[in-house]
Amino acid sequence: MVSTEGTSTKDSRNNSATSSSTNSANIDAPYKLNKNSENCDNNERHNAIIENVNKDNDKREFECDNNNNPCTSTTSQNNNILNNDVKIINMVNRSHQIVGVGTEKKNKEVHKNEIVQREIQSSTEKEREESAQGDIQKSVQDNTQGKEQKNVQNTTSNKILCNGCKEPVNKKLSCPICLSNKINSYFCSQVCFKTNWVEHVKMHKTMVNKDKQEKGDIKNEDKHSNKINSDKGTSAQINGITPSEILQRRLDPKNFDSNDKTYWAFDEHMKNFINFHFTGNLKKWPISKINTVPDHIDKPDYALTSIPKSELVYKKKSDIYINNPIEIERIKEACILGRKTLDFAHHLVAPGVTTDFIDKKVHEYIIQNNAYPSTLNYYKFPKSCCTSVNEVICHGIPDYRPLVKGDILNIDISVYYKGMHADLNETYFVGGIENATEDAKELVQTCYFSLMEAIKKCKPGMLYKHIGNIIDAYVSKKNFSVVRTYSGHGVGKIFHSNPSIPHFKKNKAVGVMKPGHVFTIEPMINQGTYYDTLWPDSWTSATYDGKLSAQFEHTLLVTEKGIEVLTKRTEQSPSLGFDTKSELYGV
Repeated sequence: MVSTEGTSTKDSRNNSATSSSTNSANIDAPYKLNKNSENCDNNERHNAIIENVNKDNDKREFECDNNNNPCTSTTSQNNNILNNDVKIINMVNRSHQIVGVGTEKKNKEVHKNEIVQREIQSSTEKEREESAQGDIQKSVQDNTQGKEQKNVQNTTSNKILCNGCKEPVNKKLSCPICLSNKINSYFCSQVCFKTNWVEHVKMHKTMVNKDKQEKGDIKNEDKHSNKINSDKGTSAQINGITPSEILQRRLDPKNFDSNDKTYWAFDEHMKNFINFHFTGNLKKWPISKINTVPDHIDKPDYALTSIPKSELVYKKKSDIYINNPIEIERIKEACILGRKTLDFAHHLVAPGVTTDFIDKKVHEYIIQNNAYPSTLNYYKFPKSCCTSVNEVICHGIPDYRPLVKGDILNIDISVYYKGMHADLNETYFVGGIENATEDAKELVQTCYFSLMEAIKKCKPGMLYKHIGNIIDAYVSKKNFSVVRTYSGHGVGKIFHSNPSIPHFKKNKAVGVMKPGHVFTIEPMINQGTYYDTLWPDSWTSATYDGKLSAQFEHTLLVTEKGIEVLTKRTEQSPSLGFDTKSELYGV
């Protein structure tokens, strides 16, 4: 309903006439007219007010403008008060509660009632029109406001602001503590989160549970899912626990859930995998700190800097290094230690054992033998051996994932001993070959025997590119594929040197075998396509389709008579689960 203050002069006149026969008892504040109002045309208006004034001693003064308008206040304040009373009079008239005004004569009452009825009808029609117009305006206004509010909501939903810098965020990175308590808290980047951590952590105080617990105790925690049991009505407890301790607990191998990426952003290694799509069932797990090497151990040039400078210099050359007899003897010693180390690692393989545990034991074993694990800090590789599980082709980084019965695991050992490198690897059945699938058995054996077939045909004068033809032909018969991204290489004083030896057919390898050459053959055979994908750690290579992959590797020496397998298995080597006796007596 439109306010009286907003009506026109005509509307005010109608409201004045309507009030002529209103009972003074319905007026909250009485009024007193000046004497100069006696000539007012609205005598009936005056009479109604005068009757009302006589009941109280009101000191407020009003004047009439003698223009058929209601009597107006001498002050703006009193005018507002009068207008408010006019509203009340109109309300009384609309409810048809019309009564006489004091002691007027009865013949005047009839005349007054007729006037009032006419004015009521006129006023009611006008009010209906105004009400309809007001409703239309209100409806339009509501629709406009609704659209604006909706647009604001849409804009807000599309532009989530960072809790730190208050800028819109494209990718929502949530605070893990807030997320566990169902609180929306987003940041634009890790840097922004760390910068505003001091202020942000204050809001965590509101999430503290009233029931105090001992430090590090979190009730109803499911060790497998690493989530709070909501069915029991519990919430995350942060009382007495620092954020770093919470993160450490969540990333602990005992509680880690590879399907929950909530806390990965706070781990230097895991954060790179947050948006990565894994091709198979294998997921990334946290890793331990980098291993350390005592000062007395002889180290390669990249041990401290991670950059193999001598290797980079040698790669500029196209020739293949020929080792002298003294260097060959030292390479043989390194290869013997490499074989012992690999057999030692093989004994550790079992369900429930982590590859991180295997790596630590391998590291200790190599150090105890006064050697250096060649992979450690080589282009920043963080571990002392490579462990590749299931669909991982090569260069897998040991982590906290427990091995599972039925897995296939490749362990790649490289040692630096007396200034020479040795390199070899094998693939094992976790839990024994009896727990492996038929496809896994066939894949692993095919890979091993393809390597042995190539070794048998190696001799002085053979082109290195023919090795790939032999391996590819053998593998193709089994409907498997040969990885093309990685190849065998020269080894000795330098970890990776000429020649480069692809394992697939029709390759462009350069070079001819000569006595004194030392190199590796290490075919990687996939169950499906030969395409591979690189994980965000810049090392782990996995099959593109998520299917299994197997690999075997030996370090070989070209002699005057033929080839010598420097890393061959011994009678003490643990069984691979299938016949490998031919390797014991040379090729």
